[in-house]
Amino acid sequence: MAITSGEVDAVDSGLTALGKLIEGDAALARALKSPLYKSEEKSAVLATLTEKLGMPELARKFVGVVALNRRAGELPSIAKSFAEKAAKHRGASRITARVAKPISKDQTLSLESAVSKALGRSVTVDVEVDPALIGGLQLKMGSRLVDASIRTKLNNLTNLMKGA
Repeated sequence: MAITSGEVDAVDSGLTALGKLIEGDAALARALKSPLYKSEEKSAVLATLTEKLGMPELARKFVGVVALNRRAGELPSIAKSFAEKAAKHRGASRITARVAKPISKDQTLSLESAVSKALGRSVTVDVEVDPALIGGLQLKMGSRLVDASIRTKLNNLTNLMKGA
């Protein structure tokens, strides 16, 4: 539907913003997953949020249907899935970079540029922070994982020492 109406980019940016908003607010995320609240209540809250985010009508209706079907807690993962499909539609790839500490916008753009150059196609990078990595980064492209984290290197060294 978003393709035929020409709203892929607008729906993508709206759903991504909503997904990040939900992930960034633990209380909201818990409330959307909780069976204690009726789906109509969740839908009303989400309708207000989608309006404040300026999401297109198509995206707002979709979010409402998701909430009424008791799937409001899954909106962040739905937004990520839609973002991947939208990137494919645009001819780009979407990858996830896990880092130990938050990185700047410039570093993210530099990473996108380097990965795009290496793969020979346009790439959009989603950054996730995982302090357990200690340092380095992990790149996930579909089902492939490139792991250059300190945690993995330490685990490999520990396993090597156990075998000696």
